[in-house]
Amino acid sequence: MKYTRSYINKDGKKCWVFTPPKDVREAGVLHPQTFNDGRTLRHEHPKLIDTVDKYRRGEIREGGLSVKSLFVHLRNHYLNSDHFKAVTPTTQKSYEGTLRAISETVVMGKPFGMYRIEDINVSLCRELYHTVVHQVSIYNANNKATILGIVMNYAVGLELMHMNPMAKVKKLKHEPSTTIWTRDQVEEFLDAGYQDFNTRNVTLLLHMCYEWAQRPKDIRLLTWSSFDWDEGVVTITQTKRGATVYLPLEEPLLSLLKEQHTDMGFQQWVVPHTVPSGTVYKPMSQRQMTTAYTEVLKKTDLPSDLELGAMRATAITEMVEAGVDVTGIKQVSGHKTLQSLNPYVKNTKRGAARALLQRRNT
Repeated sequence: MKYTRSYINKDGKKCWVFTPPKDVREAGVLHPQTFNDGRTLRHEHPKLIDTVDKYRRGEIREGGLSVKSLFVHLRNHYLNSDHFKAVTPTTQKSYEGTLRAISETVVMGKPFGMYRIEDINVSLCRELYHTVVHQVSIYNANNKATILGIVMNYAVGLELMHMNPMAKVKKLKHEPSTTIWTRDQVEEFLDAGYQDFNTRNVTLLLHMCYEWAQRPKDIRLLTWSSFDWDEGVVTITQTKRGATVYLPLEEPLLSLLKEQHTDMGFQQWVVPHTVPSGTVYKPMSQRQMTTAYTEVLKKTDLPSDLELGAMRATAITEMVEAGVDVTGIKQVSGHKTLQSLNPYVKNTKRGAARALLQRRNT
């Protein structure tokens, strides 16, 4: 049997010793075990082999950790911790996907997840960071660095590391390149998109993002149960930070939503994918949304660098330029602090003209 040898003890009886592989022993997952009868060994041996295989696949989510453990085992230990369970389900899903991607990123010829905790240092983390920068983007690398840092701090708390090595890696500055739409550009897109039933859903999605200053993901997942037609309000709980906003239903968007409800109210999603999966309608996926958006954009004379995701920034910028106070903007956008609104304060001709006019009139 694998990892097992037999011997005769001092009483002349045959015994067996199961000795796990070195990496499994050093990680504290399994220790050598002695069996005095073959029946017990035959019963326990498959379980022990299964534990070895699960450890090496990174599926062990609890149990002993040591500096000899691999990063995938530290990752899985964190994913089963109270620290992880304390964050929102949406954040959990994001962290889990990001940590899986980090584990699979090849650094210096080996997946990062296959490095032992004791071998993870500033140099290795720096190499990981710049690998992601070159393969994906600065924004993605900074996001991965933040989430990896959370796991490293968790390891420090377990006394598996003396310090968080990712904290010593100098990050590059990410400059977002959001292009703000003009009102004429928004109207041109809406005119083109509403003309075709096949693109009505993505057009309505963009319209809601613009009118309510919300992210596309939150509108994609919006259900009819969020609407109170009698009170004229829609309630949206944002997936990114869990903020809940209460937004008025006003014309002309209200009439368009009622028409959509007449046509699509038999299922739960406000803007589902137009082709059901069997008999079940599902929310529009990111890829389906992008494809439909691009289809509408090609029917217009609009610049190709305009992004659907910029609707939120466009709406907030318009509110800033219109002189809406910070409290009012936060009630619409769901932002919690003044600092979080700073990226939306754009230098525009309209904004400068309004500021100068107010200055002259004081």
